[in-house]
Amino acid sequence: MTSTPPAAPCPRGQTLEDIDAFAGRLPETARLIGIDAGTRTLGLALSDVTRTIASPLLTIARTKFAKDARALLALAGEHAVAGLVLGLP
Repeated sequence: MTSTPPAAPCPRGQTLEDIDAFAGRLPETARLIGIDAGTRTLGLALSDVTRTIASPLLTIARTKFAKDARALLALAGEHAVAGLVLGLP
């Protein structure tokens, strides 16, 4: 019996809309950050390593895109996050 090899990791910054493709490219114990993007704030939640539960992490007051993106990427690095999930309104 042959098994399907795991998908290659996504290059940094790649967007995936297919949830199965996204999940298939994550390391087994990788955390995720969920983003609730509002017009004035970005609400962030951090998953556990099993991706079963997400807990509130931080709210970022939106300013300039580059500044907000730097803050988000810094948090992702600090918490060893492998992916971001954007919630839709």
